Amino acid sequence: MRSNGREHLATYSLATLANFLLSVPQYVAVNTALELAVIPKGTTASLIAQYGSGTGLVLDFLRSGLIFQGVLAVLVVGLAGAATSRRGWKWQYPLTGVFVSTYLAYHLGGKFLNALGWIGVLETSGVNVSDVYGYLFWFGLATAVCYLIAILVLRRSYGKLKEERAILAVSG
Repeated sequence: MRSNGREHLATYSLATLANFLLSVPQYVAVNTALELAVIPKGTTASLIAQYGSGTGLVLDFLRSGLIFQGVLAVLVVGLAGAATSRRGWKWQYPLTGVFVSTYLAYHLGGKFLNALGWIGVLETSGVNVSDVYGYLFWFGLATAVCYLIAILVLRRSYGKLKEERAILAVSG
């Protein structure tokens, strides 16, 4: 039995690309805010206080990216495990796929809203934000395309798995 490894790797890669694409306008917005001496709150503020604005911001983005990658890796490995399950795969695989797509949508939506929030801060500070809005629009559009393709790849993976299991049931 196959585990649709190519599709799972494609889903992981597309999710990683989508996360990176939204990180670009978010980084530009936060970096512009830091140049105006607007200090963020939370762990970002502590990293900036400890390492300076440039290094602290990069470390914060790396930290959040690694957390995203870790959670996504666990979910995709769970998806592969559900694909190799002999019993209960008909509900395990789709349910795990829903977990993957929901986590990805939640994370990317939150990241998009965070970037919009930073753009609002810049706008109230009197900064021309048309470039940052442009970045957010185009990178957000590319992110949406990556997300959609990832969902379609998951759907194709389920179809291939279902077809393979049907052939095994008929022959076995």
